Amino acid sequence: MTFISKLIHYLKASIIYIVLGITLILYIYNQLVGIFLASLVFVVYLVSFLLSISSKRRLLRVIRDYPIISDKEISKKLDRTIDDVRNILFSLSKNQKKKKWLIVFLNKRYIFLNERAVDNFKQLYHKGYNEKKILEHLQRNTRIKSRAEIKAIELTLANQNRLNINNE
Repeated sequence: MTFISKLIHYLKASIIYIVLGITLILYIYNQLVGIFLASLVFVVYLVSFLLSISSKRRLLRVIRDYPIISDKEISKKLDRTIDDVRNILFSLSKNQKKKKWLIVFLNKRYIFLNERAVDNFKQLYHKGYNEKKILEHLQRNTRIKSRAEIKAIELTLANQNRLNINNE
């Protein structure tokens, strides 16, 4: 994260606590105003939550068409900052264990693989191919560039227990 994005994140967290403190103080002195302000804060928080969910869905809808796409390419396609895209991909990657797609973090960047690319990788892996052979096969159909990417995909799938033959 850059300094500015850290500062914005810190300010967002600080504003929430300041508003909660003001709401509590107002509630002590005037309960009606405190309840109104608390309701207003809740509505604003709910709207921001719904916007974040819709941005995740929009991002997924766009990137599922690509076998493999990096965070920089996603940023260009959606006209969003790279930090926004990385934050969304980070939050999506936390809950991807039961998903058919895969998000891999490698060298300070995210790589998204759609369902087809993950299935292709699993098939090659279960055939007993090593990293070099898997790379050769996947380079024909996708934009995988290095063995490090293959290793990161393998480690991510293994950490999520998605490489077992029984899971297919």
